Amino acid sequence: MINEITTISILDEAITKIDGGRPRYEIKDLLLSHKDKLQKEVDEFDKWAQVQSDIDTSIQLEIESKQGK
Repeated sequence: MINEITTISILDEAITKIDGGRPRYEIKDLLLSHKDKLQKEVDEFDKWAQVQSDIDTSIQLEIESKQGK
């Protein structure tokens, strides 16, 4: 929920800049910065999820080998 609130705030700021006639690069920089932050969080989550998946797979293989499968 925090990311959504932050995104709404960033979008409000961008809209205000557009309405105020601010240069396009300022708006683009604002949006790109937020996108990059979110992408970094997604990438970190993907890495964590892959590690957890590998752990789960290892545990399952160990259990199956103990059961003689």
